[in-house]
Amino acid sequence: MNLEQQLKTVTETIEELKGEDVVTLKVLEQSADIEAIVIATGRSTQHVRGIAENVKIEAKRLGMKVVGIEGTETGHWVLIDLAEVVVHVMTEKTREFYKLEKLWSGAESK
Repeated sequence: MNLEQQLKTVTETIEELKGEDVVTLKVLEQSADIEAIVIATGRSTQHVRGIAENVKIEAKRLGMKVVGIEGTETGHWVLIDLAEVVVHVMTEKTREFYKLEKLWSGAESK
């Protein structure tokens, strides 16, 4: 599965579950380990957990490598490592606090 197909799978899964403000950043020039980052907002910790779980399930179903998932205990910020793509699903408050888009500001936004 190429990068564009992986990103499409992730973003469509998030959007199906009503994830908000989905942003895709291509970071290959900034990171030797990953090619893209997807950031999305969930309305509550339960919503964040649900989105993350569904991204993991759909990725596995399509044969994508799921390296790991972190943050499901609290649900404020869940990270899904899909090798080439890293997905961050956060509550609005957490996303505003950490401002990951600014951290990766040199990345190409899609």
